[in-house]
Amino acid sequence: MLKKLIIAASLALASGAQADINIGQSVPTTGIAGETGKALALGASIYFNQVNGRGGVNGEQINHLVRDDGDDPKRTLQNTQDFIDKENAVALISYHGTDNVNALIKAKTLENAGIPLVGVHSGAEFLRSPGSPYLFHTRAGFNQEAERIVKLLTENLGITKFGVLAQKDGFGESGVAALKAALAKKQLKLQAEAWYDRASGDTSKAAKDLAKVNPEVVILVAHTKPAATFVENYKNNGGTSQLYAFSAVQFEDISKQIGKRTAHGLGISQVLPYPYNTRARIVQEFQDDVYAELGSGMSGKKESLAAISKYPSYAMLEGYISARIIVEALKRAGKSPTRTAVYNALGSLNRYDLGGFVVDYTGNKRNGSNFGELTMISPTGALTR
Repeated sequence: MLKKLIIAASLALASGAQADINIGQSVPTTGIAGETGKALALGASIYFNQVNGRGGVNGEQINHLVRDDGDDPKRTLQNTQDFIDKENAVALISYHGTDNVNALIKAKTLENAGIPLVGVHSGAEFLRSPGSPYLFHTRAGFNQEAERIVKLLTENLGITKFGVLAQKDGFGESGVAALKAALAKKQLKLQAEAWYDRASGDTSKAAKDLAKVNPEVVILVAHTKPAATFVENYKNNGGTSQLYAFSAVQFEDISKQIGKRTAHGLGISQVLPYPYNTRARIVQEFQDDVYAELGSGMSGKKESLAAISKYPSYAMLEGYISARIIVEALKRAGKSPTRTAVYNALGSLNRYDLGGFVVDYTGNKRNGSNFGELTMISPTGALTR
């Protein structure tokens, strides 16, 4: 069903079903980050499909165009230029990758086209400052994540010896910089750091090196697959440190890849509401829409939860939330919206409450959310909060 939804979105124009409003999304659907990229696209597709089924926005249908970039910044640039020049997209949604989006910023692709991008699956601070006025963030940044993790570990658990595993690129470098800054506020420094190649995702050497040091805690600035292999390799090499990861890690895939027993105890910072907590209205509506798109009508709520659990749920919710924000902007932009109208409408979302998750783009503000919490993988593979 996931593949079917993504193919339907990406081939909508080719099929001849010309839609009125084109929204572009470049994400990895292959490679190390493929599962996360597909979940971001699926979440957005689910909401857009629901809106189209109710008659669209101001009577116009949304055409959600998804292109695979394999987490390659050059492909991200080309996909984006195609959305702008060939597809006449009025907005972009939920991109993945720090270096990928930084390439857009350096090339001034968004500014030159006057096209807004809503949502980036990255907490890198240099995407926020200086960033781009056309980049509307939907998640808290690495500085906030790092400070929350360090505060818990130092003040609540008395930990002073930190190590870090990081991906060797802008994503990892930004996360490590945020971690070092948070530690400096506590008059602490990293005891050890190890890096892995973003292309291969091989963490075996990093695991051995950090296991030799065995600090009290190791922080993972990594994507899901490399994080999973690191956890397994680290423990196999005798490492006994507590392990905490930044929010790029998707807990379902960690448990599937290395097993619940090995994944147990991994702490993960989160920047979105828990996708199974229906006390938040946004999550209840997310679950309802997932059921409407992916359920068979047999078992109601249970089947909705089962459908969500098949995919990286936080990433799916992230794409869904970005779609909700774009649809609200499209409503405010009026009939036959232009890029400028959508951009201005996004800037009018002042403390916009989606139902337990607030984004605020007041004035020139582009860091829309401060939401964050810490979770841990339980022996069953679920999360405790």
